[in-house]
This record gives sequence, structure tokens and C-alpha cells, in this order.
Amino acid sequence: MLKNFILTYYLFSCCVSFAQQNYSSNDVNIHCDERINQLVELEKRIDQIQGYRIQICFDSDKNEADRARGKFLKLFPLTDTYMAFENPHFNLKVGDYRSKMEAEKIKRQIFGEFVISIIHEELVNLPRID
Repeated sequence: MLKNFILTYYLFSCCVSFAQQNYSSNDVNIHCDERINQLVELEKRIDQIQGYRIQICFDSDKNEADRARGKFLKLFPLTDTYMAFENPHFNLKVGDYRSKMEAEKIKRQIFGEFVISIIHEELVNLPRID
């Protein structure tokens, strides 16, 4: 009986002494596949989300597309515009709208000002903080 008590006391004291070790380091080491770290870094760099833009010009004359851009910027000076050349036409899209409702609101405001106004779903920039 005394042997059992001494053995139990010895094991208990060993466990408590190991559990009470004090580590001074505040660092946490994570061991994982390197591809996970690459994905995390990629996500940090991405500053685009799925959203909507309004196409207001589709013309082969760049001057016409520039006039449409200027006309739109007079109406909405803080809204970004995006011109892309898709052979043989210049395609002007405006805005970085997170919801289709936002894009529809602007589309209604510019109704009649531009020949076309088509809402496209695509990657858009994150909203500006102005």
C-alpha cells in the first residue's frame, strides 16, 4: 500500500513539474504546406470583388469613347471609368458597384444621356474611402 502511495505521489509530482514549465517565448510556430502560405499571400494582394459595371459606350472611334467618358465624369466626378480596346471597338465601362441594385440606380439616372447602358457582372475594385 505504501509503495502504491509513493508511486502515485512520484508520478503526480512529475506530471505537475512538467506542466508547470514556463516558456518565455510568445511565438507560435505553424507547420503547414507551403501552398497554403502562397494562397494567403495571394488573397492579401487581391483587392477586387465580384460586382457590376455599366457599359456606356461601344464604338470604333476613340474620340467618341473619350467624349462619353468626359460626359459621364461631369455627371459623376468621383466614379472610376474603364476603357478597354477589344478589336475593333473601344469599350467604356463605369463604376465599381457591389450590388446590381446600385448599378440599376445609376443606370436610371443616366437613362437617355448615352446610347447604350448595359450592366455587366465582373470583378470590380473595392469601394473607395472618400
